[in-house]
Amino acid sequence: MAKYTANQKSKLFKKLKNINIVTEKDILNLKVTDLKKLKQAENKTIITIADIELIWLMQEAIENKKLLEFFTDTE
Repeated sequence: MAKYTANQKSKLFKKLKNINIVTEKDILNLKVTDLKKLKQAENKTIITIADIELIWLMQEAIENKKLLEFFTDTE
């Protein structure tokens, strides 16, 4: 698995916030149709595979109650 920087994680969170995905519950319930909204919200931005992988990792961190560790790269 690739190592993602805090900057990449922060940018993804900002993208999600732009489509009103702001709580842990929202992130856990994220659907493919929401990703389509993300593309529409930022016309020049394309969802990348790295973004999708980061979302999966973020969801896993939420489920394991380690979201702070996800954003700070600590364990």
